[in-house]
Amino acid sequence: MEWEHGPLGSLLVPEILTPEQYAEERRTHEPSPVKRLMLAVLEDALRCFQRNIGAKVGSRQLIYSEAERWLCVESGEAIFSFKTVCEAVGIDPDYLRAGLLQWRGEQQNGTARKLTRRSPVTRDGPILSVGPRSRRPNRRRPFTAGDKLPREA
Repeated sequence: MEWEHGPLGSLLVPEILTPEQYAEERRTHEPSPVKRLMLAVLEDALRCFQRNIGAKVGSRQLIYSEAERWLCVESGEAIFSFKTVCEAVGIDPDYLRAGLLQWRGEQQNGTARKLTRRSPVTRDGPILSVGPRSRRPNRRRPFTAGDKLPREA
């Protein structure tokens, strides 16, 4: 057909997308450097927002207000806007914002649940120690094919 080779033909032909292009991030479990940076920006903003909520003056209040402004701006098409960052890392920005605003209201009203901080669990050695205390005597020998099963009481 003649129209396929004309100026409109290139518009109607689907672009070819290889599986490597489509599933590049799905093949690797490691996020791209840009997504890792976006996640770090989001984590930092959340940390600044939550740690400095009660600040009244000074640098802590400035940090809080900058984080609050970034988190609460609903429009944003810049590459590192809250909306773009959340969408890039797979988080619904409206849901996260609503949760943050609810948390802020609870903090300001004094009705927030007290969150306890858990210390991280770390071990210096292997989970199972090989010392003499870890070995328990084998009280029962395992059943074999010729053994009778114990009767239930």
